Amino acid sequence: MTSPEVRQKQPGLLHFPGLGHFLVIVVFTGIEIVGLIEWLALSNGRNPATVLGQAYPILQLGAISSRVGTTGFTAIVLAIFLLVEHIITQADATGRFISGKQFVEILTFSSLESAIWVVWLKLIPVNGILAITFFLAALFVEHHIADNVKKGLSFFKLSSTRLVFTGLLVLTISEAVGAVVWVGNQNLLAVLIVGSLLEHYIARNVGLIR
Repeated sequence: MTSPEVRQKQPGLLHFPGLGHFLVIVVFTGIEIVGLIEWLALSNGRNPATVLGQAYPILQLGAISSRVGTTGFTAIVLAIFLLVEHIITQADATGRFISGKQFVEILTFSSLESAIWVVWLKLIPVNGILAITFFLAALFVEHHIADNVKKGLSFFKLSSTRLVFTGLLVLTISEAVGAVVWVGNQNLLAVLIVGSLLEHYIARNVGLIR
């Protein structure tokens, strides 16, 4: 099979994956959005019992919060939502449940992504340009790692495929724009939702490109 024939079989960045897969994308996008809303509410000083509801006393989350501090606690909460999101993403991409090795990898880059959001929020009042530069660069790296795990590649393998690089760049910008607008004005949640949905839609197609 020639190289042009191989390339013709590669999906485009906006390729529609089918209704079933699209609904899965909507579901795990919703999980991420809920996690981000709760994370930002906690980061802004809202009462954890109000934000997390009955889960706060039942799971004795107050003890964890007192040990790790507010910033650490918000990072853990967000990481849990991202972990669930990424597990579903991996299963949808591969068609099978994750292995133990994949779980460790997903836990690692989910924790990394949570840390990225936390650091970005802390950098905003310090220097806006530094904050967005860090956010874009760090998210791009995290998205690249997530794509490698999805394809069974090594963590830090750099893609030699132009379409993969372009896709990762576009989905990173999409997520960052949605996040920046939403954090600046939380009434514009719809922008975050659209940005996140587009990010995950493109990410699924990038995951199919070899």
